[in-house]
Amino acid sequence: MSFEWEVKKLGDILTLQRDHDLPSQERKFGKVPIMGSSGITGYHDQYKAKGPGVIVGRSGNSMGQVSYIPEDYWPLNTSLYVTDFKGNCPEFIYYFLKQIDFDQFNSGSAQKSLNRNAVYPFEVKFPSSYKTQSTIASLLFSLEKKIEFNQKINQTLEQMAQALLKSWFVD
Repeated sequence: MSFEWEVKKLGDILTLQRDHDLPSQERKFGKVPIMGSSGITGYHDQYKAKGPGVIVGRSGNSMGQVSYIPEDYWPLNTSLYVTDFKGNCPEFIYYFLKQIDFDQFNSGSAQKSLNRNAVYPFEVKFPSSYKTQSTIASLLFSLEKKIEFNQKINQTLEQMAQALLKSWFVD
């Protein structure tokens, strides 16, 4: 497996697009996730983008927050979404973008704002091999799932401990 990394501009790795308006009064009940700047914000009966998708918060407190969706979705106008992965692994792009400090691209004054054109010339070290990208993404996904599982175990143990202490000292 090749672990060669090259210096590339983000614009050479992916293409971002501003999302689509969908006022709440125009939303129709469905199973298609509506992706806003901080993840799923609702559901609709139509999609605007084919999955998998990577979404980056475009404005406000969620500017630079990165989300991943494996299925078709409706990207909301509060964010940017990847329309072209340019032959790169979408899951790797998701984890890769999570490591970028998008605050350095803030073009807003009163409220944070992200302009895709400011992001494109940013240079990064990037793995040249899709297989390397996929391997890294798979490992990170497995670690993320293990962390979530451990957090659920911790919550359950904490609830059990609280119930036990309550039964000993309160009841």
